Amino acid sequence: MPKSIKTLIDQLILAARTRGLSQAQLAELAGLTPVGFSKAKRRGDIRASTLAELADQLDLELALIPRSSREKATEAIKTGTFFRSVREPE
Repeated sequence: MPKSIKTLIDQLILAARTRGLSQAQLAELAGLTPVGFSKAKRRGDIRASTLAELADQLDLELALIPRSSREKATEAIKTGTFFRSVREPE
């Protein structure tokens, strides 16, 4: 089980909580059942399209980083800055 995927799912759940959404509400907004999302979280395995849809529901986007930046990417995942807001500046 890729630990980085589980970490990303956990970060999405945390982002949802800060917006006042439960894990179940986030799942339903993204077209998943709460049970299915819970299973994906537990397995640490989820489709990239589903991960992107979950992020989209939180006004976030996925970002790919060159392999040479692995340490930076790992740090971004750990600190919760892997996702970037797609909101327009005000």
